[in-house]
Amino acid sequence: MRPALPEGWALTPAEPRVYDYLLGGKRNYHPDRVLGDRLVSTADWLPQAAQLNRMFGSLAVAHLARGGISQFLDLGCGYPAPEFLAVPNPHEAAVRIRPEAVVVHVDHDPVVASHAVAFLCGPHDEHGVVCGDIREIGDVLADPEARRLDRDQRTGVLLHDVLPWIPDDGEVRQLLADLRDLLPTGSAISITHATADVRTAEAQGLISLYEQHGLAFRPRSYDEICALLEPWPLAEPGLVPTGRWRADPLHAQLSAAQSGAYAAVAFHPEQPRGNHA
Repeated sequence: MRPALPEGWALTPAEPRVYDYLLGGKRNYHPDRVLGDRLVSTADWLPQAAQLNRMFGSLAVAHLARGGISQFLDLGCGYPAPEFLAVPNPHEAAVRIRPEAVVVHVDHDPVVASHAVAFLCGPHDEHGVVCGDIREIGDVLADPEARRLDRDQRTGVLLHDVLPWIPDDGEVRQLLADLRDLLPTGSAISITHATADVRTAEAQGLISLYEQHGLAFRPRSYDEICALLEPWPLAEPGLVPTGRWRADPLHAQLSAAQSGAYAAVAFHPEQPRGNHA
């Protein structure tokens, strides 16, 4: 059963709960479901796009783990994936390849963070959770929970469906610059980012609906995302629709437009720390 609002409570939709609803989860309330239904009536492909985003996340973590990365920083982790999707959460995807893997999950929403503690940390508490603002990444990494990560070892940073919720380009650039400074050579970032390139009118409708509920949502174009990622070198196949990042059989059955987003994995640019040029 889905949770009911306590009597007398007023609640506005929250992006993590709306996303959970789009995935078919139960960690959401009536206002989230109302907005979710309005979003789907505007863009009926949105639930499929959400599933593709989750699928990419597990594929990207496995890819990085096979490449030798055994610790991950999951920024804007959101709620765990509904079990019926059979899509591994990041810590599950990582330990399947590297049993010693450590994942630190980060979210600014204390309720989301509490769910991460309960469902994403594993039976032996080997993983960690930080409740904090990813735009203050230095503070996040200074948290005792984040000290599970070895700052001298390669790290995979997950930014899945996160950057569209930071509408200011300057803040995104600063976050990526800070990550360049703080992470060692060989580290990687994995992103998915909503776009209006293919379904422009529908994307504008989504922006308007979110705005009506006080949620800032900014899809970016291919060129805008590439500009933000400079100078991080993109791994093959580059920046592509989320469902096209790997030739998975399920992905291959879907049109590129179903993604509604781009995805990429990029590696540390190997420049001296402190150089943001």
